[in-house]
Amino acid sequence: MGSITETEKPTYGTFHYIPRGHQPAISPHFYHLPPLSDFGDTRSLPLTNIRPSMSTYTLSNQGFTAVNHPSTLSSAPYTHTSWSDETLLKTIYIPEIESLVRKITGAKTIFTDQLVMRTNTHTEIDGLAEDDKPSTTNSQTEEPAFPKMVGTKPTSAGSPAPKVHLDFAPAGARKHLRKYHPETLKRASAIISAEDKLLASGIKDGELGKKYNGPRWAMFSIWRPLKTVRRDPLALSSTATFPKDDYVPFSVLFPTGVKDGEDDGEGEGHREDVYLAHGSMEENGEHEWYWIKNQRPDEVFVILLFDSKAEWEGRGFAGGVMHSAVGIEGTEGEEARESVEVRCCAIWD
Repeated sequence: MGSITETEKPTYGTFHYIPRGHQPAISPHFYHLPPLSDFGDTRSLPLTNIRPSMSTYTLSNQGFTAVNHPSTLSSAPYTHTSWSDETLLKTIYIPEIESLVRKITGAKTIFTDQLVMRTNTHTEIDGLAEDDKPSTTNSQTEEPAFPKMVGTKPTSAGSPAPKVHLDFAPAGARKHLRKYHPETLKRASAIISAEDKLLASGIKDGELGKKYNGPRWAMFSIWRPLKTVRRDPLALSSTATFPKDDYVPFSVLFPTGVKDGEDDGEGEGHREDVYLAHGSMEENGEHEWYWIKNQRPDEVFVILLFDSKAEWEGRGFAGGVMHSAVGIEGTEGEEARESVEVRCCAIWD
């Protein structure tokens, strides 16, 4: 665990949790958590700056790591506007990230199915609410482009989520493989085949994690700021600091790319299970939170969202890391944070 030096004043961030006993409202918008008004448990908590010792934070221990990883798109001849070019993102940036995750994890197969841009200050309903069909659909096949680029258009950019959450519960990660995109379904065929055999034998959905015997797989988010972060930084909590009672099951609407004949009752979308969070009970002590102060574009978070091995072993909630954008007093007038997030699947064969 990092420590604060004698000369470094501790920084506190504002975190928003779901109050115990409160049922948050389900959002009808794609990729959206409940409104901030549902996160009524607001706490000011200390942040540990991990820059002095980034290498000591690991996927196996904390569920996240941070690395110095400059991108080609950050250097000439590319400019800041290059980050809005979907072709450059697909041909240059995503391969860089997949190579990084392969090196860190040792997984044989890495594939990205989603890239998310956030360039606005927080609004309850931001550009991610709209599935931009003209930019994500191949006119000849009517199949969504792969990977899906979310928020790359000026009118569709997302905003920070100042709400403590984890993007995938185990059931949500499995449903994502099956429903989000035809190419995701195809590339995860060995995983899905192993699960289907278990289901056909009478194993229930809730028992898949304990019985699963297919290839190990995991979901990651690789998060990079596009300029030095002056407001709404991303903070992460170690998987060891969230007891079971602090996880709040929830579901988020995702656009459905795989039409399998099942009626999800959500029109063009389906629900994927995620977790929100309660604030820690007093006797357990507060959750521990980590950040990189004034995080630069060459400083990248690699965040574990789900790991089948962790689920099988019963560790935490399948290894997933709670995270949130956080407010820092005195930074409200700074320019909006800009970031790019790549979500990918790793498979160990």
